[in-house]
Amino acid sequence: MKILLYLFVESENVGKAINALSEGGITGFFLYDYKGMSPQDWQGFLLDEDPEMAIKAVSDLAQNAVLIGTIVSENKLMEIEKLIDEKLADCKYTIIEIPIEGIIVNMP
Repeated sequence: MKILLYLFVESENVGKAINALSEGGITGFFLYDYKGMSPQDWQGFLLDEDPEMAIKAVSDLAQNAVLIGTIVSENKLMEIEKLIDEKLADCKYTIIEIPIEGIIVNMP
């Protein structure tokens, strides 16, 4: 089975993360640059209901982060997790794994 692996890292650690995934044998990936907040930062936080004020507050408080997505074989998953843990041991990261039922690629 194939797994969609999402790896969330702070922007300054994207190189380490991609290197760990590459060592694990990934064949491709995508990146999504975003701003996010950890639950610890968000806890007890209330936003002004004015949309512009809310967006500004989150933008000011959130950290720059990158979501890396890649498709991996289930049999490589533990090896990749181990490499991520080794290479990013001193970094904050989150892994989400989603089973893939099918993949369709059109390459005319």
